[in-house]
Amino acid sequence: MNKTEYVAMLSRRLGVPVSRIDGLLERLHAAGAVPPTRAKRHPPPLDEPDAVSILLAVLSDRGLEHAADNAWQLAAAHSDGQRFDALIADLLFGAPRHVGHLIIHPAGASVIVDAVHREFGERSDTPARYVPGGVLMAIAAELQGASPRDADALATITKVFQ
Repeated sequence: MNKTEYVAMLSRRLGVPVSRIDGLLERLHAAGAVPPTRAKRHPPPLDEPDAVSILLAVLSDRGLEHAADNAWQLAAAHSDGQRFDALIADLLFGAPRHVGHLIIHPAGASVIVDAVHREFGERSDTPARYVPGGVLMAIAAELQGASPRDADALATITKVFQ
């Protein structure tokens, strides 16, 4: 999957307009968090760190002017010695896992993975974004090569058997 395909998939899965994700991506490019694609005709596959950075920018979106800072802050949030970006990378590119939900706060996140609740960073009374676990599991499945339909099925099956 290349960057353009990933942006389209995130738009479809998260309900965020492609134009908004493109705006966030431009800010990540400007900050050096994600390198711009040089070969437009034959774009390279998206690498794991870039996929994680883009997803974190979308999840932590509180304004284009702070896109990179918000993504970096969320990435660096810790829980039991693990960074949040490492957990997201494992969820997206590791073995399929059951995700109950993901709640993004202004300075952290709350997530249930394999029936274990974890808090990263600081909790806030005002959640910034809620992502159902099935959505995150479907994003991971598509990144690993599943069709959208198969990704939906995998997320459903994973939810049933966990």
